Amino acid sequence: MSLFSSKKVVRGFAVLGAVVAVVAATIQPSVAATPTVVPVPNKTITTKSVGAQMFMWPWVSLKSECTNVLGPEGVDWIMVSPPQEDISGSQWWTHYQPVSYKIDSQLGTRQQFAEMVSACNKAGVQIIVDAVINHMTNSREPAFAGTKYSKYIYPGLYDYQDFHNNLDPSDPNYCEGQIQNYDAPFETTHCELGGLADLATEKPNVREAIAGYLNDLESLGVAGFRVDAAKHFGITDLTAVYNMLNPVNGKPPYFLSETIGDPTTNLPFTTIGDVFAWDYPEQMKTIFAEGMTGIGRATEMRQQAIGAADKTVIMVSNHDTEHHGPSALTYLSKKTFELANIFMLADPLGKPMLYTGYGIDMSTNMDEGPPANGKGYYLPATCPKAPSATAKVAIGKFVCIQRWTSLKGMIQWHDEAGDAPMSNPVWANKVLSFNRGTAFIAFNATNLATKQSLKTNLPKGVYCDVITGGAKAKSKGKCLGTSVTVAADGTAKVALGATTAIALDATNKLK
Repeated sequence: MSLFSSKKVVRGFAVLGAVVAVVAATIQPSVAATPTVVPVPNKTITTKSVGAQMFMWPWVSLKSECTNVLGPEGVDWIMVSPPQEDISGSQWWTHYQPVSYKIDSQLGTRQQFAEMVSACNKAGVQIIVDAVINHMTNSREPAFAGTKYSKYIYPGLYDYQDFHNNLDPSDPNYCEGQIQNYDAPFETTHCELGGLADLATEKPNVREAIAGYLNDLESLGVAGFRVDAAKHFGITDLTAVYNMLNPVNGKPPYFLSETIGDPTTNLPFTTIGDVFAWDYPEQMKTIFAEGMTGIGRATEMRQQAIGAADKTVIMVSNHDTEHHGPSALTYLSKKTFELANIFMLADPLGKPMLYTGYGIDMSTNMDEGPPANGKGYYLPATCPKAPSATAKVAIGKFVCIQRWTSLKGMIQWHDEAGDAPMSNPVWANKVLSFNRGTAFIAFNATNLATKQSLKTNLPKGVYCDVITGGAKAKSKGKCLGTSVTVAADGTAKVALGATTAIALDATNKLK
């Protein structure tokens, strides 16, 4: 049963996400020297863009990855993990329990963060920060950078009365204790999420502190924000903060609200930005983990799951679905996970976001974060020597799907397809194929190889498959991967191995 298949399960997921992956933040920007800020690339995130959640990647590693991999391969934006000071601990979810708005955490220092943002902007990759602003901590653990605090007192930032739990009982915004009914709007936005100190976000000083934190990040070159627990913040208060933010390239910063719900739940938040398609991971698991059984039904349900495509980010997985059990495909699904990501990049509906994290022990400890040095900062990210869907990823090492040949090729294919709609979709003999303008793709999600004649929209010629050959699938008159001949009538004889796909486009036409 999917995490997102019923209100009851969604409610349970929200509680777990609150207790484990806490959301909040605090603002006391460091005054340490920072490098000259490289302006945000002046482009808009659309369905033609490609994003990636770089979960728990330290700043020093992202600085290099943007320069050498993400930028050159055409990734338009990345979502980075929360940068603010949090509680100490080895678990990944400590980042979702902020104790100040200093940019100093296990991920790196303010200086390293600023250098990373500038390097990524220079490479053409926009930075979207995971912003934890709905509440503070429920912990007594020491703060990572030494800030003194208690659950309801954050000196210089928030005082006791800045939390809903501590307002005068006669105050209409007062709520004592935790959320009990996740379908009750007042409880959801005023009571505590898993015991976390819920900020009184209707108060002007609280809004100013939150906006100050986000504007500080913008001053370092950040393009926008993924708002964690946006549903619990509430659209009214979130809009008020949104309106206090500085423009980026003459426009409001990019907003991506996490609301964990269907398109109806998400709809109010589309007035200030994008939302996630929370049912999409379930669709991908249904299509690909079950050997494409029910492919027709599942693909027809995509529009319903996604809602407004130009306002919705689609994903195969993210940090919550990966670390809270097998609700979606993960890197451990290997070729099936790869195939689902290939499909997502081929899908004309929604704004695709790849997800790449690090190796975890699904059976005993899904909470453990990446390895750190003696000062608590994460060690530089280490990728497999030959990153691929079948490469072994040791616990604590990084998966690095952005380096897979197949996904590099599909980013180029996605650019080639542009905004062309899906045409001539055919589901026959357990193979799905379709065209998008000058691009063609076919999938075999079964465990048996097959050879078939498939109809493409491509002109006669020889084409180089980008999944086996990468973004630049041809070199010196030869294909780097599989070559496919398309006849004058557009028919191609295609050999598809088990759990594979083949993708052709006009850019990689050999002759």
